[in-house]
Amino acid sequence: MQGSPKIRNEPNLNKFLILILCLPSSVFIGGVLCGACTAQPANQAPAAVVKPAEPNVVVADASLEPLLQKINEAAKTIQSCRASVDYLVIQEPELLNSQTRRKGTLYYQKADKGSKLRLNFDSIKQDDAGEQKKTEQYFFDGVWLTKIDYAQRQIDQYQQAPVDKPVEVFDYISHHFPIVGFTGSDILYKQFIIQQIPPAAQEKQIHHLLLKVKPDSVYKDDYTQIDLWIDGKTYLPLRMVSLTIQGDTYDIRLSKMELNKTIPAKTFEIETPADFSKNVRTLEQKPQGKDSQWPQDL
Repeated sequence: MQGSPKIRNEPNLNKFLILILCLPSSVFIGGVLCGACTAQPANQAPAAVVKPAEPNVVVADASLEPLLQKINEAAKTIQSCRASVDYLVIQEPELLNSQTRRKGTLYYQKADKGSKLRLNFDSIKQDDAGEQKKTEQYFFDGVWLTKIDYAQRQIDQYQQAPVDKPVEVFDYISHHFPIVGFTGSDILYKQFIIQQIPPAAQEKQIHHLLLKVKPDSVYKDDYTQIDLWIDGKTYLPLRMVSLTIQGDTYDIRLSKMELNKTIPAKTFEIETPADFSKNVRTLEQKPQGKDSQWPQDL
């Protein structure tokens, strides 16, 4: 994701983050579903390539209810969150296998009048090249999406919702940056068929869920499935591995999570040098379809 490349159209990909998971107590569990990820456990170093595989055991419907209730309860308690982010994009794993990894920090704040998110990427690594410092910042306040690229000395602002009707941060970005597990159970229940995958030997106190996109899901044009690893202590997401309809893989890992601690208001203030060029696009000027300003599509 040099500058602002698009995943399918440019050699260096870029992608961004979150759907969050608050699932309802009753979920339809299908028969054996194809395509569960065989990615390494959430608490281990990421594999070079993530490939789908067949789960060989299906956990009964009743066994999921307590877990989904705990996930739902945990999501409701979140007022703020700070976490380290490791974001890997693999373009066409079976053919091109081009890989771009970004590392940074995620900030989220919920308030009475809405929510705010800031994502800082500090470094980038492409394929076999060494890791390089590169500062990219993304802000979203429910109305305006702002991208600041320090290498290009550019700030882009895109209106995503009416000023008087801001959207919840995690609900919106889930289409652009596949993070799930932080909003509410109704969304996942309506949009996915949910299956629990037996944990690997190394995945103690970790729950692995496979989310298969339903044919009428609002995500049907984005992903085919999302593998989700849930922390057995906090019941919040640790890792999300998403397979896009184009066959690309997005692997997001969250670590060093700090919940409900004070985040200074200035964290969400946008400050850029006066000599940066600026591009502003209002809602009326927004093109149809996905905008290309999130790290996954950027």
